[in-house]
Amino acid sequence: MKVSQTVTLNASADEVWNYVRDFYNFAEWQPHITSIERGVNPGERKVLMKRGNTVLDRIHTLDDAEKVLAYEMVPNQDLPPGVPRLEGFLAKFHVTAEGDKAQVAYSIEVEIPEPMREMAEKGIGADISGALDGLKAKFG
Repeated sequence: MKVSQTVTLNASADEVWNYVRDFYNFAEWQPHITSIERGVNPGERKVLMKRGNTVLDRIHTLDDAEKVLAYEMVPNQDLPPGVPRLEGFLAKFHVTAEGDKAQVAYSIEVEIPEPMREMAEKGIGADISGALDGLKAKFG
């Protein structure tokens, strides 16, 4: 399953990219995240979600030339009871120039069992919308 949304911001692509590429500041602008701690390994982070669960994720791709940041969940991590294991999770930000503005595409791909797809799509969509709203609040 893949859910994606795009937003155009009143700032340059370089300015937005310099902000979005900071993997450890997402709690500043993503309302579903309470806090972030740097992980033990470079490029990893421990994310405390507002839902109360904690996940460990890591940078999959960081490409300054293409302005792409993709991250994935660290496999085989211990998850709290009731938190589903999200196989194949890959979130991706892509910042492009649209004239003097920036366009940000945010997508999340994940393997979801059929009975949970509708609920997961709504939850993931809300997380994506919240993140893009956070960028709109920052850059207009």
